[in-house]
Amino acid sequence: MTITTSRATRHLSPADEILHVLLGTEAGRQDPYLLYRALRDIAPLFRSELDGHWYASRYDDCKAILVDPRAGRGPGMVTRYGQNPALAERFVRRMKMTMIMQNPPEHTRLRGVVSRAFTPRRVAGLGERILALLDPMLDRMAEAGEVDFMAALAFLLPVSVIGELVGVPAEEREQFRELVRITNRASEVGATTADLEAADRAIEYQDAYFADLVARKRKEPDDALLSALIEIHDSGGPLSEQEMVATGRLLFGAGFVTTTNLIGNGMVTFFRHPGEMARFWADPHGLAVTAVDEILRYESVVQTNGRWVFEPMELGPETETEKIDSGEVVIPLVGGANRDPERFPDPERFDVARKGEMPLSFGWGIHHCLGAPLARLEAQTVFTRLAERFARIELAGPIPRFSTTFLRGVPTLPVRVTPR
Repeated sequence: MTITTSRATRHLSPADEILHVLLGTEAGRQDPYLLYRALRDIAPLFRSELDGHWYASRYDDCKAILVDPRAGRGPGMVTRYGQNPALAERFVRRMKMTMIMQNPPEHTRLRGVVSRAFTPRRVAGLGERILALLDPMLDRMAEAGEVDFMAALAFLLPVSVIGELVGVPAEEREQFRELVRITNRASEVGATTADLEAADRAIEYQDAYFADLVARKRKEPDDALLSALIEIHDSGGPLSEQEMVATGRLLFGAGFVTTTNLIGNGMVTFFRHPGEMARFWADPHGLAVTAVDEILRYESVVQTNGRWVFEPMELGPETETEKIDSGEVVIPLVGGANRDPERFPDPERFDVARKGEMPLSFGWGIHHCLGAPLARLEAQTVFTRLAERFARIELAGPIPRFSTTFLRGVPTLPVRVTPR
């Protein structure tokens, strides 16, 4: 996606005009949902002349793309790196070491190696540990009275949970907040060459860090995931040294960044809907599951989720079918699909008790987010415990502007708490 053309330099179709504002402007970053709705009304599935990619905004089309084995990860996902061939080669090589950029059978092999750490039983067993990590953070919030919610809780809890799960020492985790932010900036529409070069350096540093951490764990193994991966590799299992390092980097970074923004976006959404916040605060245990799913739907962290087409496929209802050829890229606009009125009645309304279709925020199919159950459990625990501990949580300043398009979230969130 390279959405850089403006109306002043090139005539745009109505759909491309909307797409340009949606993905290439500050207005689109701050409030994409009216734009998603406009696209669904006039061009719910179309091929853009801006970048040659297909864009889908209906729930059914987006889900169909995500589950179809004829679409997966491929070179079209990194076309923006073509402006710097050397950078492109390095980036593709590093990303292909992780399951997120692989297709079967390699994806199946890599996912199978790590999936045992995220089984429902294993995740459910983390509930007490999450509470043990969370409660001291809430104590410090109560003592301070006014804090940056993102730094004090939304980042700190997920990075602590995934840090323990993967095996990253507590004193070495903070640096990754900025490193992962720099890395993810490369996935944003409008990323500059400087952004891409900074992301490349950040990935290089992270790979070097995890290579060193693997060496340390070999000398002093523990019961965390990285030591388990080392044991698999060293016993001749289906995992190379490079894949082990890249998997550690991926699981740790992905394990906190999505959950951080899920918790942050949830708090922002509560502030913007005080009636629903009061409703949740009155019954946190009864509403925790549906409220978190509704946050995922209403203010999805992941807004787009691209796929490379391997074999020709047809999308859309029978009367509006479009053929997408092999070698093309199709991009489900997840943030728009999650507000499709065909699947979510009154989709612009935030309802903490909503039931029905699951949102597409964690993807679907074989690339469905491995850590989704853990992210949901952390968010459910956070909001339930906040309601138990604090009579009120109020904004201590304006809500900061959303800083990105692909991974939607706010960098800071000043809050004032009143303990019960």
